[in-house]
Amino acid sequence: MVNWESAFLNDQYVDLAIVAKFFVKGEVEDYAQVEAYLRAYFGEPAGEYRRSCFYMMRQAVSMFYATLLLLEASRSGMTIDADMTVPDFRDFHQDLISGKVDMMTAEAKLQYGMIHLREALRNMRAPRFEEAVARVRDFHTSE
Repeated sequence: MVNWESAFLNDQYVDLAIVAKFFVKGEVEDYAQVEAYLRAYFGEPAGEYRRSCFYMMRQAVSMFYATLLLLEASRSGMTIDADMTVPDFRDFHQDLISGKVDMMTAEAKLQYGMIHLREALRNMRAPRFEEAVARVRDFHTSE
């Protein structure tokens, strides 16, 4: 079934980043896993440009999820505390996959939103982010 009202052409890295949230560790944690994932999609070695696009899109997707989930939590009356304790990203995903987490609750949305926010901020502060931005910028200015 296709929802034609919300169907649109998007950047290929969006879907890659969304799926990777559940099944692929970050490039900093596991370079080989990211390379294998992108190689499977593209049918050839990913190369630095594709890995950079993918890295940046992962941060954009995390920021999108953080915004959406934290907005939903705040609309439910939850207080957003930047210093709140939240589970580890991978642990939360395992609990989500196993059904231990109910994403219909405001508490889960708040936790998941903060997890995504922290993940994106951590990765955007890493040297890899600056490298990725420079690589993509240089590629597009040389065309």
